[in-house]
Amino acid sequence: MANEAHDSIETMASSYAQRAVELGREFDAALDFSENSIMELETILDQCAHHVRSDRPSDDDLAELCKTWGCYLGEVVRRRFGGEWSIETYPGKQFATLTLSIAGNKMYPSIKVHRRISQSAEDNVWTFYKMVKQRLEATQQRIQ
Repeated sequence: MANEAHDSIETMASSYAQRAVELGREFDAALDFSENSIMELETILDQCAHHVRSDRPSDDDLAELCKTWGCYLGEVVRRRFGGEWSIETYPGKQFATLTLSIAGNKMYPSIKVHRRISQSAEDNVWTFYKMVKQRLEATQQRIQ
């Protein structure tokens, strides 16, 4: 997927998210871009974390994995709350990453997935999604 040409960052993110839906079937998960599908994503990422620890994929393979599942996470949020995809430098670091900007908030879903896979289950994406949802709903209420 890394070598595919896309006409926009949105198209690229959508393509990665669709790839996640297809890969989800290999985990017996029906990823449908619903809020509840983030619980399924957490289960998949738990399995991926075990795989990463035992098989030690290359940095490129791990990056692709994080983009795939991260774009799915981001697309669930974007479809619920709006927002725009871009590629920005991660704060305080020297690398660019897919970024979802929503009402002045920035989300780095591939980084979140990387933490979940490589660090610990404490970086649970379902818990993260609930926090993001609460923050974005509060922002929407302030705007209205």
